[in-house]
Amino acid sequence: MSPAPPLILNVDADASTRALTSRILGLAGFQVREAGSGAEALALADERTDLVILEVRLPDIRGREVCRELKASPRTRGVLVLQLSAQAVAPGDQALDVRHGADGYLATPVDPEELVAQVQALLRLRRAEQEVHTLSMEVARQRQLLDMAMASAADPIALYDATGRLLFANQAALVFAARGAHDVLAPVLSLEEQEAKDPSLAPFFRLMEVALRTGEVQRGAFTVPTAPGPRHFDFTLSPTSGADGRVAALMATARDVTQARGEEEFREQFIGMLGHDLRNPLNALSMSAQQLKRKGNLDERQTALTERILTSADRMNRMIRQLLDFARARLGGGVPVVPSACDVFDIAHRTVDEMRASHPGRKLVLEVLGQGAGAWDGDRLEQAFSNLLANALKYSPEDSPVRMWGEARERDVVLRVHNGGPPIPPEDVPHVFAAWRRGTRAVQHESSAPSGLGLGLYITRQILLAHGGEVSVESSLSGGTTFTVRLPRG
Repeated sequence: MSPAPPLILNVDADASTRALTSRILGLAGFQVREAGSGAEALALADERTDLVILEVRLPDIRGREVCRELKASPRTRGVLVLQLSAQAVAPGDQALDVRHGADGYLATPVDPEELVAQVQALLRLRRAEQEVHTLSMEVARQRQLLDMAMASAADPIALYDATGRLLFANQAALVFAARGAHDVLAPVLSLEEQEAKDPSLAPFFRLMEVALRTGEVQRGAFTVPTAPGPRHFDFTLSPTSGADGRVAALMATARDVTQARGEEEFREQFIGMLGHDLRNPLNALSMSAQQLKRKGNLDERQTALTERILTSADRMNRMIRQLLDFARARLGGGVPVVPSACDVFDIAHRTVDEMRASHPGRKLVLEVLGQGAGAWDGDRLEQAFSNLLANALKYSPEDSPVRMWGEARERDVVLRVHNGGPPIPPEDVPHVFAAWRRGTRAVQHESSAPSGLGLGLYITRQILLAHGGEVSVESSLSGGTTFTVRLPRG
């Protein structure tokens, strides 16, 4: 359904001139109403009227007064007024009419084409003003919603300009400042001055300087000393660039992680103590089973039970070792290593032989190239290689080989462990080396095997990091899964 044509009120005391003007406007597609006096014009004009064509000379009220009243009334203040005059044509008169609210001015007699063109131009102006007004109202509404959202956000939010001067801080930021971190909201100090006043906030201000200089998002953490105890915060600095590519503003958000940090530290300390305390009864159990086995004179059933005890004790010992390694890595800054002269390829051969013995039905292939001599912690590397090989065996079919090959280079040694099982889902790849992660793609023959703790790959990575190395993974349906270890020779 097409919109109704614009409504025009044609005001002129001369009936013949008024009729001619109305006919011209009607042929141009406009709706036209007529009025012969100022009072009639004021009575007929309403909020539906788009434009009033107003002759200056009227019998009762001067055209300028009619225009002024139209613009003053709430009902008609948005109407456009085009004034016509046969006498007052001097520039000063036209300016006076415009000051009284007229939107346009024409001298009569008016050329029909000029009249229609002027009316159309004024109506386009009206539509543009309406669109600008609507857009401005929407922008104002969205700004109000944004201000409300930022003001009521649970986390502290602060906005800084390109120099680091504070522009805005929400209520949560003010509460945050009241806890002792007030300098982070100082509106006039430079970044250097703020850092000097409160060294605990140095990570915040240093990364702010980086964000303002580079335009890149920065993340960090700081601890604020308060009367009840230290408060831990994670923060994100998000710079915004202007049209010239330079940073124009920066939004800082922070999150209080004190409770989560305390819970995490308690959990990790508990895990460490639990692993340590479990070792004594487990060692006693294992030693008792070994003595029974050495004593002999056991029937077939007793021998099987003794072997089962030893196997389970060995598996529990590995799990406890993983728990202790995890606790050390999280609480002590990494897995401890004691480097000494060794050959990494000898370690790889020894690990593969052990895995062959424990998986007699599987095919494990090892190929090495070059000399693998260096300074590493042999026991830790054997633990890492064992984790990678066990992972490859678990996630590949029984009839497919697991391959390990190594290459010695001038400055480092590279080893790869490959299996042809189902690929790691792309969304899981970034989390493969996270703690407590266990894959869901184990092949059917391993589905009933006892599950691990999900710490093997995490600890493997920590061992490699402790040696200054790294481990990565690539996985696809066509190429299988390959873990790559890089060890610097040191």
